[in-house]
Order: sequence, then C-alpha cells, then structure tokens
Amino acid sequence: MRISYRAIIREAWEFTQENKKMIMVYAFLPALLGTLAGILYLIYQYYAILSSPLVENWPQSFTTVFVTNVLQVLRDSLSWSWPLIVAAIVVVILYLIIPSICEGAIVQLIARKRNKQDVRTRDGLKFGLLSFLPVFEYSWITRTFSIVSMISWTSFVARNLGWGAFDAFLPLAIFFAIVGIILTLIFTYTEYFIIIDDRRVIESIAKSSVLVITHLEETLLLSVLMLIISLRIVVQIVFVLLIPAIVAIIIYFVTSAALPIAAFIAGGVIGAVLLYVASYLNSIIHVFAASVWTFTFLELTHEDHLSARDQADSGTKEDSDE
Repeated sequence: MRISYRAIIREAWEFTQENKKMIMVYAFLPALLGTLAGILYLIYQYYAILSSPLVENWPQSFTTVFVTNVLQVLRDSLSWSWPLIVAAIVVVILYLIIPSICEGAIVQLIARKRNKQDVRTRDGLKFGLLSFLPVFEYSWITRTFSIVSMISWTSFVARNLGWGAFDAFLPLAIFFAIVGIILTLIFTYTEYFIIIDDRRVIESIAKSSVLVITHLEETLLLSVLMLIISLRIVVQIVFVLLIPAIVAIIIYFVTSAALPIAAFIAGGVIGAVLLYVASYLNSIIHVFAASVWTFTFLELTHEDHLSARDQADSGTKEDSDE
C-alpha cells in the first residue's frame, strides 16, 4: 500500500486551519519563548564576536563585561531589581519545560482528533504532562547535534582560538553537521513513538531508525517534509534578525530628534508587534509540520510488512511485478 503524501499534506493544512485554538493554546507560547531566545542568542553572538580578537579585541570578553555589570547593578539596587530576577528565572524555567509539555499535547491532540476521538483542547495539558519527562530527555539529546550547537561551537573556537584553529576545526564541524543531518533524518519518528505509543527514549530511537530504513522509497518525501519543517526555522531566523534591527533603527532616529522617551516607546511597541507576528506565524508552521509528521507516522505504522517467510497473495505478487 502506497501512501498519498499530497493528500496527507492537504489534510494537515486543513487540520491546522480548523484548529486555531490549539495553535494559540499550545504552540504560540513555545514559539514566543523560542523567538525571544533566538533574539538573545543573536545579540550574544554579535557582541561576543565584536569583543573577540577577531574584531575589536576588548580587554575583557563580552561575557565577563556583561556578568560584571549585571552583578554591579544588582548590588547597587537590589531593592527594586529582585522582581526582575524572579521574572528572569521564571522565563528560563518556562523556556526549558513548556516546549516539551506543549509538544506532547500537540501530537496527542493531532493523533486523537484524526482518529475521531472525542477530545477537548484542554485535555492536551494532561497528555503533555504525561509525556513530559521522555520528551524533555529526548530534546536534550537532539540539541547535541543541532544546527545551533554546531554554530555555537564553531563561533567559540573562532573567537577564543583564532582563525587558524577555526580553519583546522572547520572540516570536523562539517563532518559533525553531516552526521547531525543524518541523525535528524533517522530520528524523524522518535518523538511520535514516545508521545503516541508511550515508548522509552532509546526504544523510540531504535524503532524510528527501523521505520525510516524500511521506507527508503520515501526518503525523498522525508527530505521534502524536512524542508517544510525548515520553513519554521527560516521564519524564526528572519524575524530574529528583523526585530532587534528595526527597534534599534527606530530608537536611533527618534533619539537623534531629541525625543528619547518617544524613541523607546515606539521601538518597544513595534518590537512587540513584530514579536507577536513572528511567534504566531511560527506556531502555525509548527502545528502544520507536526500534523504532517503525525499523519505520516500513523499511516506508516499501520502498514503490514511481509517478512521473507511470509507468502504473498496473488494480488500482492501482481502488484510487485508491475
């Protein structure tokens, strides 16, 4: 039996359009936190490279300067800064746990809704909490060979050891990037075995590897689906680049007109609007991609595969000869 992947993609898009509430409840907040983290990561990388011997060669690294100044501000005004400290800690905790909970909720709701089960949007919280620990564990495994991890290590080597070390490290980085792409492909269905079938992480990785290998004819499709997933990353990168740039430009021009308060207000409002738009688009693409993968997973795991000992019926034989 061959799967109509065009039909799956069309069905996934229709499902996404019909479940806007699920998008706002379970996909928007992780997208918002991810976009904020991306902006902070970009700002850090910019100043870390700027302060390194590669560019301006500051007496101290940006990390040292930043931590020193933050500690000084906290010591000088601890009475009013403690709410900011608490808020920062809460945001970090949310960034670590919310995506895993929401991912479990999204995949469970998609699978159950497709199977015509009577589930409510709020039931997703229960499903997400039940699968939180293994999904959280798996997310940290995948981070070790992610694109962000490769960029971070490459940037670290260049900043701290110079261009010579960077040139020597580059072939190794390229090798690990290729390995990361292969592992990402092999681990395609790991999350779905964890969330839908309630399997352990290692068992899910093994089952995902077998499922991918036994469907080599669908490798091209998997590559196309990976490109669909990458649209989410592209949208996030574009807005991660645009938001701080636009805010900085607005503040610069308004400040030059001797209206600093208006500059910060205008920059903050426009930045918040762009952040909302980026997060909303990101959440839509994430649910759409999750729907495509979930539907594909459900179809592939329902297929019956004949072993070498099984005897095919006449219909199967005729089909194989065509």
